Amino acid sequence: MEQKDYYKILGVSENASFEDIKKTYRKLAFQYHPDKNPGNEEMMKELNEAYAVLSDEKKRKEYDFYRNSYGFNARDRFRQTYSEQDIFRGSDIN
Repeated sequence: MEQKDYYKILGVSENASFEDIKKTYRKLAFQYHPDKNPGNEEMMKELNEAYAVLSDEKKRKEYDFYRNSYGFNARDRFRQTYSEQDIFRGSDIN
């Protein structure tokens, strides 16, 4: 099973600034939004989740800790700590 990395989903480096993450997310969200391109629902969900985590300083630090500790299993470990509601809480995705 392929493990997903939030940085790879957005195509940004782990040193990317908040502004770079937001800019990249908006570009990809426009490109993959199901209203514009039907059939991209799963990709849009992945983009939203990656952005929700990487745009939040606390969640990003915790995710980075998991990446350093667990490598390709980081996302699964992170999701064991955060529910889907927790991941999106406080996000500016709307």
